[in-house]
Parts: sequence; structure tokens; C-alpha cells
Amino acid sequence: MSDSDHSKPAGAPKQPGSPASREASATPAGPAPGAPHSSRLTPCAIQLSFDEAEGLVLASLEPSPQATSVTVEGVRALLSEAGYGAFYAPDATLEALVQQANNGKAGELVVAQRRDARMEWHIADDHMRAELTLRPAWGGRAVTDKDLAKALETQGIPQACWLRKTLGRVLQQGMADAVVVARAVLPLQGENARFEPLVASGEEFHLEEDARGRVDLHHLHDFVVVEPGTPLLRRVPATEGEPGLTVLGEALTPKAGRDRPFDSPTEGASSAGDDPNLMVADIRGHPVFSGAGVRVDPTLRLQTVGLESGDVDFDGSVEVAGDVSSGFVLKATGDILVRGMVEKADVSAGGSLSIMGGVMGEEVGRRHDGDLQLRTHLSAGHTLSAKFISLAEVRAKGDIHVREYAMQSRLNAGQDIVLGQPTGKGSLIGGSAQAGRAVIVNRLGSEAGVATEVSAGRAPGKSRRLQSLKQALELCEHNWHKVTETLQCLERDERPPTEKDRRLYATRDALRARRQRLLGLIERLVARRQPTEACRIEVKRQQHANIGLTVDGVRRYENAEHGPSRWVRVGVELLNRP
Repeated sequence: MSDSDHSKPAGAPKQPGSPASREASATPAGPAPGAPHSSRLTPCAIQLSFDEAEGLVLASLEPSPQATSVTVEGVRALLSEAGYGAFYAPDATLEALVQQANNGKAGELVVAQRRDARMEWHIADDHMRAELTLRPAWGGRAVTDKDLAKALETQGIPQACWLRKTLGRVLQQGMADAVVVARAVLPLQGENARFEPLVASGEEFHLEEDARGRVDLHHLHDFVVVEPGTPLLRRVPATEGEPGLTVLGEALTPKAGRDRPFDSPTEGASSAGDDPNLMVADIRGHPVFSGAGVRVDPTLRLQTVGLESGDVDFDGSVEVAGDVSSGFVLKATGDILVRGMVEKADVSAGGSLSIMGGVMGEEVGRRHDGDLQLRTHLSAGHTLSAKFISLAEVRAKGDIHVREYAMQSRLNAGQDIVLGQPTGKGSLIGGSAQAGRAVIVNRLGSEAGVATEVSAGRAPGKSRRLQSLKQALELCEHNWHKVTETLQCLERDERPPTEKDRRLYATRDALRARRQRLLGLIERLVARRQPTEACRIEVKRQQHANIGLTVDGVRRYENAEHGPSRWVRVGVELLNRP
């Protein structure tokens, strides 16, 4: 009897002891299906016995005038009464017994079998998983957790690979068909070398005012200066990772992290004598970090930039105690700190640019596109911050922070533009502001409705290509539907296809294939330009009218007043999600 044969347990098993026998009680059930009863045939009486050694239930058939016809259900009931209801007894075997008994043929047949549960194992060729097929018990011994653990150990599968929840579920169900019960432990890849700055760079600061609106500039933001011997940058070497384990206990080699030395040259800094993974300052100056390296720039301190100094082009960092006067140029490869005002001047910092006073520029006409031509130009390689900005062209590779307001200026930041955070009015009035990630302001526009353009994120590349693909898809789908409708009409006519019909079928298949290719290309292009929650235009308090909003290349014009707003791109739309 094979496991593929159909079998139904007839009831809860009784523990068979010595060989048992029981005679079937014939009832006038009529001829069994498939075995027509004849009055000339004498049905057989059925007597069951159990072979303990082989675990088989035998049925002895003897013709008897007192016997009546039996059915498969009757035989199952007889097996259940005798305590063999949970044994393996396929329908095909019982049907053969019924037919022989009802036809009055004497003999002895095996009708049921006691079976213990058994396990079958399969190890994947790559030794990355192990599968278990558990055949259920038929009146025999079920698999216990100890049996399963012993079998896993016999297969040579380490405990670290066992899927214990899956094993528990298999034990609870009592059966399984090629269930993965063990998986390889993947190696833990090594970490790349990393570099940890040990001093603040002075790029981040927060302006706070007291109850009277006064700001203590010395307390809140001091230009960072280090002395010789100051620890600056620590290198944490790459790690080798941790090995994994296959389901047969074989080691899986991890991928080591990528190691990287300090950048060189390192002006003003060098490796510590007793620790090759530590960089220390050699001179007094301002530290400038560059990922895997650090240099110390000597700081140039000036009272003002004006007639006394002339134009300044300095290789290092600059601190100006007063103002940068109109008409002068201040340029530094490091950071620039201006404690006063910047007037109609050009200021450029390779690092961060901090202007404690503010920026007061001037327009000198109109450009060819009709926009204002501005005299003041500011740029920073990292963060740019100021108390206020008026009539200035401002660019920063990092963030732009403005405490009070930005008016009729052009702001361009590689990351965020933040006005009024954490303190200050934070108004953006007129001009334009373009940020690589987010624009966050307290107030946007003015009550007078001054035109203001705000943009966040990157314009999606290949927009023309995407539009062209969508147009091609629309035309392809239109033609495909037309051809499909024509073919459906032809199929309803139930006539043999002509050569023209076959050409239509070929055209339909070609259009369908082209449609799939176009869909794939569109999906790949759209996936590259998926918006993120970080890319947004956020107005904390009030948004006035006459505002142009653009997020990730999707533009929207708003000519209505709004309260707090949060503009994000959803698909090809720009939505307000406060």
C-alpha cells in the first residue's frame, strides 16, 4: 500500500494487543457499488486479525449464509470497532475487499497497516538550506521534538541553522511537504574603515535670543581654533567580518571591509607618534575635515575688509571682527566668519560662511531674462548663515540658514534652505529660493503679493524622454485595442482564418510585445525619479499669494493664502500635506 492511495481514518485508534478478530455484521444494505448482488451468490463473513510483527491487519473471508453485503463505509466502521480505525487503509484496498466479500470469494487480504511517522530529508546542492518531508503516523508512533532534534544532528545540521519556529509548526501539524527547516547562517560582512572627527568643525550653530531680543554671539558661536597636539581625527580600521555556516557545518567566508588610509597631504596635522590611527594638530589654527583627512588652516584675523586691507584672497580661514565694505572681495579656502555686516561685496568661502550681522545688497539693473541684476554675491562650500539677506545672490553647497528674512534675493543651496530656525521671523519675500532637498520657512511671500519662486529637489532627468515614451505607449495601446476588437469580431464569425487574419494576429502580438517594452522603460525611468519625504517645501506659519512652488520638477502656482503648509510631490502632482 503506497502513501499516494487515498485513506480515511475511521476513528480514534485503540491500542491493539493480542491478535484480534471480529466478524462483520451484515446488514441489508443492498449491493455494494461496483459489485452487483446476485441471489445465487453467498456473501462472505469478514473476520479481522492483526499481525503485530508486521503491523498488518488481515481480513479472512469465508462464505456464510448469515452474511450480508457490505460497503466500504461498513468495513471502515468494522476496522474502527476493532481498534484499527487510525491505521492506513486506502479506499482501493477496501473496495477490493468489499467486491470479493460480496461476490462470495473466500480468501485472506491485507486491509490496513500500522505506520509510524517517518522523515525524509533533502539538502540543497549549495548546502544553503535543508528541507523536511514528514509523513504522518497511521496508528503508529508520531515524531517528537527529541526525534526531530536527533534527526537533524544525524544529518549533520548545526543548531545555529535550525529554524525553530518552523520546526515547532511542523511538529504541531504532524506532517510536512518539503518544508525548509534549516538555513545557512550568512557571513557578517566586515565594516569599511571609518573616520571620526574628535573636535567640532564649527559649521553648525544655533542663534538664540534672550527676552529682550539680544543675541550673545560670543557665547553661541565661536570660531573653532585648535592648539598644536590637539587630537583631530581618529581612524577606525576595517574589520574582517564574521564567518557564516552552511547547513552541513561548512564555514562561509565573509567579505572583509574596505580599508582606507588617511588622505594626504595633511597640512597642519600629522599622525600621532604612538598611535598611527590618530591625527593631531601641528599648528594653531582651524581644522577642516575632508572625509578621510583633516588639515589645520592658520586663521587670518582682520578688523574689517575695506580700505585698510584691500581685497583678500587667503589660503586658510578668515575671521572678520567688523564689516565687509562695499566694492571689496573676500575669498578664503577655509571658513569665513564675519561678525559685522556684508554690504555690496563678493564673499566666497571654501568651507562655511557665517555672517552674524546680515547682508545688505543692491540691484544694478535687469538681466536679459528680466530678473534683477544684483551686486552682492555670496558663496560657500558648506553651510552659509546670516541674520538677514537683502538683494543678494547666494549659493551654498550645503545648507543656507537665515534668522530673520531673505528679501528679493536668489538663494541656491545644495541641501536645505531654512529661515527662522530655531529663532527669528524667518520670512522669504520675493526673489527665488532653490534647495537640493528642502525649503523650510516661517512665512512665505508677503501681504502685498510679491512674486516669489521656491523650488526643492532636483528636476527629473530625461523628462522629455519620459513624455515621448508615454505618448508612444498611448498610441501603441490604442492600436492594440483596435486590432484586438477586430479579431474578436472575426472569431465570433467562426470561419477559417485568412491570410489577412493571420497578419492581424501577428500585428496584435507585435503591438503587445512593444507595449510591454514601453511599460518596462517607463517604470525604470519613473523609479529613478521617485520622490522622498525629505524633499519638500514647508511653511511653518503663513503662506501668502502669488507663489510659484516646484518640488522635484513638478510645479504649481498658488495665488491663495494658506496657513501652515507642507508641499510634497506625489506622482506627477504637487500636494499640500500639512
